Amino acid sequence: MRIGQFIEEMKTTKETIRYYIDEKLMTPKKVDGRYEFTEKDKKDFKSIRELREMGLSIRVIKEIKKNKEFCDTKKQWESNLNIIDSELVKIEIELERLSNEKIALINAKKKLKNKL
Repeated sequence: MRIGQFIEEMKTTKETIRYYIDEKLMTPKKVDGRYEFTEKDKKDFKSIRELREMGLSIRVIKEIKKNKEFCDTKKQWESNLNIIDSELVKIEIELERLSNEKIALINAKKKLKNKL
């Protein structure tokens, strides 16, 4: 299928698809200078979308994709587990930062209310 139909079916934008192609996350074939998308491309796109919804960066998704060469092996699972552990640590740090910001804002709000 052509890019227009793919975009409509996947509910995305041309810019997103082109970005994923530029980043080598998707590799549709070119026929007569136009991209032709297959079921594999749909599966790849859905995987990328799922990983993005988890908050993973393009850099991390590239790492995960690189691990596909070891598909369904212990090496792939261990590598992906390490990636997930690393992302969870980053999230914990961010949650701590946000919690501290929330406390600071609550305290500022209390001080302002006391002045009213």
